[in-house]
Amino acid sequence: MSEHKLLILDDDELTGETIRNVAEYAGMSVRVTTTATDFFDLLQQWKPTHIALDLIMPDMDGVEVLGALGEQQVSAKIIITSGVGHQVLQAAARSAAAHGLNIVGILPKPFNPKAFREMIDLPSPNLTDLIDGGQHQQSGLSLPAITAKDVAEAIKNRDITLAYQPKVSCASGVLTGFEALARWYHSDHGFIAPDVFIAIAEQNHLIDDLTLLVFEQALPWFNQFCKEQRHPPATAQASQLICSINISALSLPNLNLFNQVEALCGLHDVKLHSIMLELTETGAMDDPVASLDILTRLRMKGFQLSIDDFGTGFSSMLQLVRMPFSEVKVDKSFVMTAQQSRESRLVIQAIIELAHSLDMRVIAEGIEDYATLQFLQKLGCDKAQGYFIGKPVPANQINEWLQQRKLALEQQRIRALESLQIMDTLAEQRFDRITRLAKRMFDVPISLITLLDSKRQWFKSKVGVDIYETPREIAFCNYTIEQESSFIVNDAISDPRFSDNPLVIKAPFIRFYAGYPIRAPSGERLGTVCVIDQKPRYMSERDCRLLRELALMVEEEIATNQLLCEDHLTGLLNRRGFEFRANHVLHLCQTQDYEASLVYFDLDNFNQINDNLGHHAGDNALLQFSSLLNTTFRDSDLIGRIGADEFVVLMVNQKDTDQTTILQRLSNKVDIYNASTHADIHLHYSFGITTTKSLSDYDLQQLYTLADEAMYRNKRNGQHLNLAININSQPNH
Repeated sequence: MSEHKLLILDDDELTGETIRNVAEYAGMSVRVTTTATDFFDLLQQWKPTHIALDLIMPDMDGVEVLGALGEQQVSAKIIITSGVGHQVLQAAARSAAAHGLNIVGILPKPFNPKAFREMIDLPSPNLTDLIDGGQHQQSGLSLPAITAKDVAEAIKNRDITLAYQPKVSCASGVLTGFEALARWYHSDHGFIAPDVFIAIAEQNHLIDDLTLLVFEQALPWFNQFCKEQRHPPATAQASQLICSINISALSLPNLNLFNQVEALCGLHDVKLHSIMLELTETGAMDDPVASLDILTRLRMKGFQLSIDDFGTGFSSMLQLVRMPFSEVKVDKSFVMTAQQSRESRLVIQAIIELAHSLDMRVIAEGIEDYATLQFLQKLGCDKAQGYFIGKPVPANQINEWLQQRKLALEQQRIRALESLQIMDTLAEQRFDRITRLAKRMFDVPISLITLLDSKRQWFKSKVGVDIYETPREIAFCNYTIEQESSFIVNDAISDPRFSDNPLVIKAPFIRFYAGYPIRAPSGERLGTVCVIDQKPRYMSERDCRLLRELALMVEEEIATNQLLCEDHLTGLLNRRGFEFRANHVLHLCQTQDYEASLVYFDLDNFNQINDNLGHHAGDNALLQFSSLLNTTFRDSDLIGRIGADEFVVLMVNQKDTDQTTILQRLSNKVDIYNASTHADIHLHYSFGITTTKSLSDYDLQQLYTLADEAMYRNKRNGQHLNLAININSQPNH
């Protein structure tokens, strides 16, 4: 093993000696200098493997030193030290990385010796990493003497091949596509870093030929891969996969190149919207006026456009707003330092918020650990790319990656399911309410909320079936959890995946199935909400949106602490729990153009019972009234106690005549209860009712107000026993 040599540049001799002591104890040879002149002399003569550099120097500041090191293509590992603020240190590190330097860490003063030792021990990128991915700089290797002639011959002989790096949904982990990356392994010089031969191609008018070579190789492979994924059982949504290919800024004005690319797409049956052209931020903004014209024409053709390395250039927000990009790619320099740098986290958050406000999707590259992926998930990043997801690999290794990825996601999914401790639990009204709502809205005999572990499909809530579980291998929902959105089987008998399925040829005789995946708060797909019929059916776009809304309601229930949403006396929803669910139901009604009705109840003599007979009698009155509400209204209705003696019920798609019937039924039940009890504890109540058709929008507060006004108007009029309900004006009781 070669000797580890540390060169320290710090004008504070005490700090230099402190670093020397730590480094020598770790087995390194150390030299300390206090001036830039001595530092550069030792750099040439001694050739250190590591450098510790203070930013604040009297004769030449650290940023200037870093610039000079970049010009000399120094390959040593560099640790930046200083007592300046953390933000300045981060900026200096990013500046150094932009110069191609190998920055292994930043060390604010006073520094932790342990942190310093850990930085020294960081492994260097090795040749295998470079061949696999080329994601690291090649500054640590001696650059081969590659000429323009070598690159031209490599293009002509097709010696430059492709590696494909997968991209996945940040939330679910589902494959969304690949980035095609050029790779060249020279017979004499070995692996040639893409930065080297691409720069030579750009400087010698070879870049368009190289770009065409990439498309000529990528398109037939991508087309074949998508065809394979369409065969059941599907492992990805092949029709939505994207192939990303980098475009040099120098190629942008060459419309003939893009006409050739368009022709190649037609030849290989690849839709233009399946191709993402990636342009660097600086390249796209070099001539914003010309770029706007060209990029607009490319979007009009159907290509998708990604602005690569976003955050490293100096484009204005105005330019980004004007450019027709469909995707923003967060530069890996921010992503790779997100766990250590508050500044990087803030930049990532700002980019995601900006892109989403402009209706652009966001992909983060350079993800190398699970913690960074989780951080991006929380911010709502759309796609993920990096070594943690998968390294760039040749086409013949993609299937192996798919299998490994599927296994890793399944293990992660099972861990998430187990951590929630929701499998094999008792039935809960909060979930049963959703399955009953689904049954009513879709008019189907069967609706389910399912959870899938490694072997079973288990029903957390069920309507229309007697069984509690099935083997996972025969479950329709086993296909649904592979999807990003709805999975629909219009006629199971005519579908080769299900025609001989026991659930099709035997009870419950499934013919139609529609399911939507439900996710854990951390993004893993736990199971589904699904509706089933025993006759063929079709789902409209509106139906699919409704199913998605129901899935979101299930996810919110899973993520919610039920104890915080329940009235501990009556078992009904408390105000917080009711409003949380009611707002979601109202949103569902608004998107589906359904009508909702709110009934507001007041137990008129609660205070009298409580004051005269004591709290026990008062509590009993509340329990009895809540029980009567529960047995009167439907299981799919939301019932809550929102005040001491105030109750509300939210009903969906309830006809006026049905409402009259239900409220009359409640009145009859109260009369029966009162007839069986002492007069002192009789229940006397008032109510008001209103519907969303009385509103300009679906606002819960307005419903509260109108129903409450109707109730007190009825009280003033003494109309406590009149059930002639006028929904739009003066509901009475």
